[in-house]
Amino acid sequence: MKAIICDLDGSLMPPSSGLYVSEKVKEKLIEIQKHGIMVILNSARIIQGVYPLAKQIQMDDFGGYVISCNGCHVMNVKTNETVFEYQISKKDALFIWQICMKHGLKPGISQPEYMLAEDFAIGYQLDRNNCEVDYLLTRIPKQYIEGPIWKCCISDTKEQLDACFEDVKSEIESYCDLKVIRSTPTMVDIIDNKVDKTIAVDRLLNKLNIKWSDISVIGDTNSDLGCIQKAGLGVTLQNGSEACKDAADMIVPSCYDDGCIMWLDRILEDLR
Repeated sequence: MKAIICDLDGSLMPPSSGLYVSEKVKEKLIEIQKHGIMVILNSARIIQGVYPLAKQIQMDDFGGYVISCNGCHVMNVKTNETVFEYQISKKDALFIWQICMKHGLKPGISQPEYMLAEDFAIGYQLDRNNCEVDYLLTRIPKQYIEGPIWKCCISDTKEQLDACFEDVKSEIESYCDLKVIRSTPTMVDIIDNKVDKTIAVDRLLNKLNIKWSDISVIGDTNSDLGCIQKAGLGVTLQNGSEACKDAADMIVPSCYDDGCIMWLDRILEDLR
């Protein structure tokens, strides 16, 4: 085993439970790295919601990679260098902003230094618990876009998104080469159409000259399914989607600490 690939919310930790894993999971992930196994964190979160966890488990010392925004940004934790990225153009980001305003929704644009938003809507409030990022509220976003855009967001109440999501999705996808994903009841993510978690992992493994058969993956939703299917040891939890459970080589308990540790202990046992 050369590497493990970890989804965060619903896999290493309960969904939307903050920035860090429990002490028990932290210690086990550090032990894995001491045995020479690389850790790759693979999340839908923006980089500011994954990097603090990478530091917690000492990936900046051992080496490892963070894949954020569902594969749109990949970073070497030890060097802080971007390995590759899939950006949204400023033109497309501003178009999305205007579509949101037309429908009375609250747009957001992910930036390296802060999150641009028109209002601190409910989805952003919930997401803020999972990220070390400031919000800059504005009605004139073009003045504050600085650096790459890896993800745009839309937030509002569940009822408001239910009412107009399909129309907004159709308008955006017909104009931009982007995909619009209802990630939670109060949050929509918009990313490059050419990428997902599996595509990003495949590209990174090719760069590292690591085969899928030499890795283990844990994940719980259909966005993790491709990685679970390809991995030498694909793992999901009892809370995982039915497709993940059908594809997994190993199903662990939904009690996140026990489930993660059962998986990591299996890897360590195979090394002995």
